[in-house]
Amino acid sequence: MVQGFTRFREIQIGKQSVIGTAVATTRTLPYRGLITLNTNRTDPDVDVGSLDPVLPPYQMQQDVEMGGATGPLDFDNLAVRLSAAIKGGVSPTGPVDSAFTWTFQAASLTADSFDYYTVQTGDDTADSAGAGLVGKGGVINQFSQTLEEGLGPWTVNDDWLFAGASYGNKTGSVTIPSTGLAWAFGADTTVYLNSTAASIGATPITDAVRGAVLTVNNNLDKKRFANGSNTRFDLGGFGRGQREITLELTLEKTTQVIAEMVTYDDVPVPNRYIKISTNSTELVTSSVATKYRVDYFLPMRLFEVSEGEIDNNSNVTLTYKGFYDTVLTYAFKAVVVNGLSALP
Repeated sequence: MVQGFTRFREIQIGKQSVIGTAVATTRTLPYRGLITLNTNRTDPDVDVGSLDPVLPPYQMQQDVEMGGATGPLDFDNLAVRLSAAIKGGVSPTGPVDSAFTWTFQAASLTADSFDYYTVQTGDDTADSAGAGLVGKGGVINQFSQTLEEGLGPWTVNDDWLFAGASYGNKTGSVTIPSTGLAWAFGADTTVYLNSTAASIGATPITDAVRGAVLTVNNNLDKKRFANGSNTRFDLGGFGRGQREITLELTLEKTTQVIAEMVTYDDVPVPNRYIKISTNSTELVTSSVATKYRVDYFLPMRLFEVSEGEIDNNSNVTLTYKGFYDTVLTYAFKAVVVNGLSALP
């Protein structure tokens, strides 16, 4: 009997070699989210002597998205997210002590390619009844993660775009690893703030960080071409828009934080160099000493200061925006140490 239980929903992914060809999926992402398909069916705007539509509608371009895919951040799947949102074609170095190091340094003066993913979503009716949605050519348009006040794992919230989609079944026997996942905890996170590129990562913000939101908005353009082929309404590619990198830090008003806060009216606007490090207490494997880790390197400038409160304690939120730094030669860099030897 076809049922459809929400607890049987999954998000399964597999890396494609070309944008328009879906592949079997090999990995489950530990998030909540569903692909949505809009075929943009349109009634002809014509006079046919009737108060009601007579002619059947026609289809136009597909709009295929998975908005707000959310869940706790883990180190292995972070590499997948970065490959779909920041830079494709990355291979890790290693293994060293059974750990692999992934470096995603975003180009600013040229356009990096993305890795494209097939993504399958659905419940138990997508196992064999064909009620799942299979998105192809998937990339992340907006990459976002939040450090909450409770200092649990960072929370993922990504917006995916797809070249096209169709109904079908999920690939069978794709599961979450039985050994569990290594979460990236806020409790294991340190934020560093410095004023020169050479000193990035030198000075931690101490006894002040209550929350953070890191967002990369790619502002992608959907490219469609009239090629007269059977791809029809599929996207032919994604065009790069102006990338917007933002970081919101919610902070206690310590002496260190106030010294940064009062630079908001400085002229010229000072450059800031921020490093966010999450160093897990969990070993990549029990037999070696290497631990899971991620480091973000972010040249930024302060754009907004807003005051607030948490439980009767006043605080301040500093909002920074990224820029291309000619000394570092990047606007965004992430280095991930995990147990993933290759992308799925």
